[in-house]
Parts: sequence; structure tokens; C-alpha cells
Amino acid sequence: MESMDAQMDLKKHYVLDDNGRPISIASSSQPFSIDDIRTCAICRGSLRKVSRYGRLVRRALLDEATKKFILYLNQKYVPMAQDLPRCISKLQSEELRARAKVTANQVFRASVKTRIEGPPEHQVRLMIGHVSKYDKGRWKELIALRGRVTEYKSRVRIEEQPFDQVRNMVDDARRRKRTPGQFEFDANVLQTKGHLQATALLLRLDMALLADFLSLRKLVLPAAARESDLYVNLGEYRKESRQLITNAARSRRILQEAEGNIFLAQFCALERQNLTEPTQAETLLQQGTAAIDEAERLCHLHAQQTRGVLEEIEGTRAMLRGSEFYTPVTNEERMAVLAAMAREFRGTGHWYYCENGHPFTIGECGGAMELSRCPECGAAVGGQQHETTAGVTHARDLENALREMHL
Repeated sequence: MESMDAQMDLKKHYVLDDNGRPISIASSSQPFSIDDIRTCAICRGSLRKVSRYGRLVRRALLDEATKKFILYLNQKYVPMAQDLPRCISKLQSEELRARAKVTANQVFRASVKTRIEGPPEHQVRLMIGHVSKYDKGRWKELIALRGRVTEYKSRVRIEEQPFDQVRNMVDDARRRKRTPGQFEFDANVLQTKGHLQATALLLRLDMALLADFLSLRKLVLPAAARESDLYVNLGEYRKESRQLITNAARSRRILQEAEGNIFLAQFCALERQNLTEPTQAETLLQQGTAAIDEAERLCHLHAQQTRGVLEEIEGTRAMLRGSEFYTPVTNEERMAVLAAMAREFRGTGHWYYCENGHPFTIGECGGAMELSRCPECGAAVGGQQHETTAGVTHARDLENALREMHL
């Protein structure tokens, strides 16, 4: 037993009496503090149900599940983010542009009343119903991609994460047993990146659908346009954008915070272009301008974390002025960032966690030769002479998981 205690480093985790028996917990186990899942040194059997070691083994198993979750959310996101601009660009193809006017006059035919309002899902279903009725191919790829993004978003929710599921089970057990005292949980261990990425991608996709739908209205013959009735209220989309901004700021995800402000400004602009009430239009102009100013501030303050985003800002300002309707930006820098993300989780560099818990990688040599920043929040991560800065930890767990997955 002594050799097994030494293997499990029992003294680090428990206070032992003179006979080597655990009498109390020395400290709360930290996430990703155990490198591997230990087994019996003699028979290689699981130690999970052995009371003496079960807590430590379960901690390692929980960490392992979280590592796989981190890898999953990155590997699934990149292909979808790369597919979206390709799908949007097809809306500008000669084939679809040639049919656009015919489709527009069918969708917005005279005496038809169309109300774009309510929850985002309702708005999207309504628009799909109108457009697909007359042109099934126009949004076919975008609709399929939206289904993939929606499924991904549901799988990377906070409630689906291993640590949150364990927290809920502990809370439930405490309620049933009426255990006194406060249960403390470090929320920083929860990986919010996937859900924020999915939310931003879904808002970007829906923005493209809304913009295309409203652009069709501009192609309608004047007589039909006068007789048809279109009401647009994007309040729920603005609410979603603000929620993205709040959640991204809370978890220090600079890119998604900047994107949220851009989306907020764009939704203000789209709704404003379809309003007849001057007071409402002016309110939306002020809200949109404040949002795009904040996005620009973030881009200048965190240029590395928001690469490829700055180009969207001027186009959004033009939308707010009414001098431009909507032009989706698919710049080379943004695509290069996505390509780098795809390579990142297949590379052989060394993985670390910044002081805010965001995983990142440093080249092949194993340490930073110059001061660098976390790609998510901008926290200092690399020091001098292959040394990382204070607060940065080596993510050997992720490195091992990547090797085991043979990526």
C-alpha cells in the first residue's frame, strides 16, 4: 500500500495520521492537476471504486473528459466558420443574381403582408418559408449549415460540460441531504469558448439571411412594393447580440466581444433602413454608432486578438448612414486566422493555459523567446529565454490527448 500511496502522491492530497491513514483533505483538487489516470501497479485494474484513491482517479477522469471537450469544440467549429463565407459568396453568383428579381416579385407580391419579428428561430423559419417556396436552391446550403451550427451550439452549452454536470450532481446531493455550508465552485474551469463561437457564427449567418431577404425587397417592382406590407423588428437579435457581448466580456473573449458589437450595430442598421418613424430610426442610429465605436476601440486595443475584424467596421458604419445596404466581408486575414486555428490543434507545439484559463500553443521548441499574448484575451503568456510568464501553466494534459487522438 505504501508504494501505491507514493504512486498516487497521497500526501499531497490528504492529511495522514501516524499510521498513514487519511484523516482529512489537505486541499481541494485543482482542475488539470493530475497528469494521467493511474491504475493498480500490480494488475492494472481501475482504482476508481477504491475509497482510498477514488477521489483522485475521478478527478483525472473528469479532467480527461474536459480535455476531449476542448478539442471537440475547436475541431468542429473551424470547418463551419470556413464554410459560411463560401455559402454567402454564392448568393452573389451570376445564377442566383439572374433569378433574384423573379424571386423577389414572387415573395413580395402585391397585397402580401410580411412581419419579420419575434424570436430569431421564428424569423428564420418565416423567411425560409417565403424564399424556399419560390427558389429552393437559393438558401439550401445556408440552411444546411445553420442546422450544423445549431446542433454544435446545443452540444457546447455550459450544461453539457463535464464539470457543470458534476456541479449539478453535487448540488442535488447537498439539497437532498440538507448539507449546511456553501458549495464553492471555480467557474473559470468551464469552457465558454465553444458556446460563444457558436453564438457569433449563428448571428453572422442569420445576418446574411436577413440581409439577403431584405435586399430582395429592394428588387421588387415599384407598384408591388407600394402595395406589399413589410414590418421589421429585430429587437430579439439585438438582445442576443448584447448577451454575446456580456458573456464574452465576462470570460475575456475579446474577438467575440468585438463581433457582438458589430452584429448589434448591423442589426440596428438593417432595422433602421426599414423604418418610417424618424424617432425610432434616430434611436437605432445612436445605439448602432455606440456599438460600432466600441468594436473599433476593441480592435485597436487588441489588434492581435481581433485580426480580420477591423475591415467590417467601415462597412457597418456605411450601413448605419444608409449609404450601403449590406456587404458581407470575407477578408483574407480572417480566413488565414481560421486556417491557423485548424492547424493549431494538429500541431506538435507545446500547450499551455494562460492566467485566465484559455488554452494556447507555443511553437515546437517548448517555450517563448519573446513576450507574446494569449490569442483569446491578450494576457501575457511568453517571457524570455524559453520561459513563460507568471500565471501560465503547461497543459501537458492537452498534449497527451492530442497525441492519443493521432491528429
